Amino acid sequence: MDITLRQGDRLRRVTIAEDATEVDGRAYPVRRISTTRGADGAADVVVTVDGRVYRSCVVRSGDRLLVSLDGAAHAFDLGDAPARGGAAGGVGTVVAPMPGTIVRVLVAVGDVVEAGAPLVVLEAMKMETTLRSEVAGTVAAVPVEAGATVDAGAVLVEVVEAEPE
Repeated sequence: MDITLRQGDRLRRVTIAEDATEVDGRAYPVRRISTTRGADGAADVVVTVDGRVYRSCVVRSGDRLLVSLDGAAHAFDLGDAPARGGAAGGVGTVVAPMPGTIVRVLVAVGDVVEAGAPLVVLEAMKMETTLRSEVAGTVAAVPVEAGATVDAGAVLVEVVEAEPE
């Protein structure tokens, strides 16, 4: 299976085969151990990469692919270019990679954050995942609060990227 994943302007060409996954022409020895699909459409996938076992959750929400892997959440757009007329969630938009409950909100509107700063803690499938900012900037919106239940793809925090100096 061939897929093009996009994060902002960055494109990744991915080819998934039975015993290996190729990303941008580089092969990784990946073997799927199991896949379990939830009623919400999320896939709980267990794989080995170089002999190490990883558990991930993968959710497709429209033209977005949300992946939680080894405690980190990643949001990708599918395809080479943004859909025309669609609302693009830039890399400053942090979304829920899977349905879950907000355990803690670590920022407030107006906070200045660095790339990699923790923003929200989400609990899903009995695991806590700290979602981090992919960009340095200012928190523009936090439409969730601790205790809220969210669906996969729900916007949790919006960060307006800082202008380069």
